[in-house]
Amino acid sequence: MTARMRRLMSDYEQVKKDFAGHKYITVTPIGAEPPEQYHVTYFVNGIYLLPDGRIETLGRHEVEITLHADYPRYKPICRILTPIWHPNFRDGQICIGDIWGAGESLTDIIINIGDMIQYKSWNSSSPLSADAAQWAIENKHLFPVGTLNLYASDYASATQPVEIDLLNEADMQPPTLNETSIVSSEPAAKAPIQSQKTQLTAAQARPDDIDFEITAEELRGITYVPVEQRMQTMTHGGTVKGNKINFKTILVKGILWAMIGAILGFGFSELTSLLFSSKTVASLLGHNYMADYYSYTEKADKEFDAVYAEYTQYCKDNAVSPQENDAFRTWLNGNMASASARTHLEQYGKYSENADTALQNAYQYDFVSNENRMLSAQKRNVRLTTALWFSAFAIMVGLFLGIGEGVFYGSFENAVKYALIGAAVSFGIAFLSGDLAQLMYAAVLSNESSLFVRSLVRGFGWAIMGLGTGLAVGLIKPELKRILFCSIGGLAGAFIGGFLFNYIANVIPNDIVARGVALLIMGLLIGVGVGLLEQFAKAAWLKVIRGEFEGKEYLVFAGTTSIGNNGKNTIVLFKDKLVGPHHCDIKLEGSKYVLTDCGTPMGTVVNGTQITRHVLQQGDAIAIGNSVLIFNIK
Repeated sequence: MTARMRRLMSDYEQVKKDFAGHKYITVTPIGAEPPEQYHVTYFVNGIYLLPDGRIETLGRHEVEITLHADYPRYKPICRILTPIWHPNFRDGQICIGDIWGAGESLTDIIINIGDMIQYKSWNSSSPLSADAAQWAIENKHLFPVGTLNLYASDYASATQPVEIDLLNEADMQPPTLNETSIVSSEPAAKAPIQSQKTQLTAAQARPDDIDFEITAEELRGITYVPVEQRMQTMTHGGTVKGNKINFKTILVKGILWAMIGAILGFGFSELTSLLFSSKTVASLLGHNYMADYYSYTEKADKEFDAVYAEYTQYCKDNAVSPQENDAFRTWLNGNMASASARTHLEQYGKYSENADTALQNAYQYDFVSNENRMLSAQKRNVRLTTALWFSAFAIMVGLFLGIGEGVFYGSFENAVKYALIGAAVSFGIAFLSGDLAQLMYAAVLSNESSLFVRSLVRGFGWAIMGLGTGLAVGLIKPELKRILFCSIGGLAGAFIGGFLFNYIANVIPNDIVARGVALLIMGLLIGVGVGLLEQFAKAAWLKVIRGEFEGKEYLVFAGTTSIGNNGKNTIVLFKDKLVGPHHCDIKLEGSKYVLTDCGTPMGTVVNGTQITRHVLQQGDAIAIGNSVLIFNIK
């Protein structure tokens, strides 16, 4: 027997024991043993709000509990079949998120739902029905509507059906609400409404020991509009509005993944510099003597760096400026340099001589004594080396921004596709930008160029690389405005990072550390730029206000935006087992966004009404499985 079947059997035996002869709850199993569905009847007080604003107290409530295939790993599906007005009930759905845990027994769930019906408890963090929550805040004095202790079973009670009179409005004198009419979002009952002919009176005032957790402050962001009024004003679709800029989205989808890409990109670019040094590139181009020249030059530079490091330490210890005239010669000839420094200096001289010889051989044999060809080859070598360095960094930033795009929308399948797009476009444009940047450096800069000019030129060179990264993100979901804004964001971020590079190098003497800091700043700024300007570019979007992904915001793109729990969809609600593999589509038809249900068993609900096709308006609340998303449009 599987673990699930053992749990079903355990629940069944416990329910039979706990509700045998229960005075207020009747539980009827449906199907073969152990049952996977139960019909529960509560004989407790709950309330129902009539369309004209009058309130009725109902004494009988019917609930259906389904123990689906993923139970008990996921909460059971609970639906109420009779009318009710409660913050945690809406359109037949019951929110049991706060009372559900895999260790909770089915008995506990049944009892807790009964307490919710009586208004003895309700959710404080995310009401399922904002309308009912707002009403409850204004009418706390009426609660609880029932005070029955449902844990007290009466096993000696008869099990005869309890007789409940049908509602007779002539006999009812419900209390009158204030002038603001409250209209229920609950659908009309499919069966006759049953009641105990009771009224909410002062005698039912809320006892002091009842804790109503929802406060007016918690609901401050909810603008209440009665459902009928909302449905009659479809030109604006309600008053729930999304913020133009979602900084959480910028952080999660832009900055976070750009920074990961920048960190790995820095390491990858340093590795590329080792693998594709000037020597290696010259060899790949077939210039072997030129490769020897670069090899000896690198060795000579290392030897001189060792000498100069000792010299700068001497200057620091003796308060001497390293740039002072004849300071280096005085240090070297005055027997202040160590034997090790003199050895490094001798090696420097040898390598420099070898480099000169290799250059002469390159001139004579590689380029047939053609000086122009040699100079052109040297420039091409430097440009290619720079282009590869740029590409190594950009490919990682583009790759991870693409991964972030796919992960944010819940699709790991799309993450691979988006990553390839990001990496490919970033690599191509970064390679081109590296080549162009080196041309700019050679054409504009000289030894006399000021720090500002050098920083400005480097900023322009890096900006082209950032442009490619932003363009790559834009092409993941191609819309002209989004492509433009993402490209500008990447360009601006990279320009600032490149401009700051030389200033950072002046503060941090170590070249590798200085490059690392500059590249991380550039990655951060690219993430900010792309994420921020993408927010300005969005035309329509969905914001999750309830469910596993509460607070997340999804862009709705031109063409078709598919929603489901399958990774092939545009928006993947993969944690919600009540969402179909391909649940619904939002399609831009002309200037209108049309929501279409794809024939799912749970259906798609908009503003409390199940739909098959619906033209979306600003503020429409879309219920998909356990999630509620608000549609926003500029």
